[in-house]
Amino acid sequence: MRVTVCVLSVFLVASWAQADIQYWECDDDNDNYIVVDDPNTTLTGGAGEYTLSMTCTQYLYPGHIDGLFDTDTEEDPTVWIIESIKNETDFDWTDYHIDIGMTKDFQIIGVIAPADWTWVITAPAPDLPLPSHTNPGTGWVGSVDMYAGTPVDIGSTGNFGLVVSFVGDVAFCTEQVPTPEPATLGLLAIGGLAMLRRRR
Repeated sequence: MRVTVCVLSVFLVASWAQADIQYWECDDDNDNYIVVDDPNTTLTGGAGEYTLSMTCTQYLYPGHIDGLFDTDTEEDPTVWIIESIKNETDFDWTDYHIDIGMTKDFQIIGVIAPADWTWVITAPAPDLPLPSHTNPGTGWVGSVDMYAGTPVDIGSTGNFGLVVSFVGDVAFCTEQVPTPEPATLGLLAIGGLAMLRRRR
């Protein structure tokens, strides 16, 4: 499967010193909406540039993932957070939304999406509720909306994620919401109305 990756070029030409990640954690929040396959979760790289790769299955939404990065200095590492997500919901995906929160200022500098999808980045802003069940509180929260591509059918897998840059030790969390294609969304709405009528 081809994947489109966009990274803002201004960040690729920089060659200043960056922090190295000394310790990291990443997992789902155990509600079984999105499940991370731990043996396949890896952090690779070095010299300030890392890739966090996860294999996930999404059953319901919103799904949540929590983690942290501890660095050796207060510099800014870059991490590619790439999730290979199997669709085990009951509809095909044509949109996918990720909110990401961190305990300090950060930037979203790139997007990982299926090859023919489009995306919009909303820059992180401070003092917002973190998108986490296990680590509630406030912090910096940004988002990525991915849409208008070949649907990720039930039972198939799509690659979704983002590229972040931050300074020093940080905890992070995500909330991840797939959206059905418009025709399916209409059928779901009609089904909901039918259920309401039966109850009356």
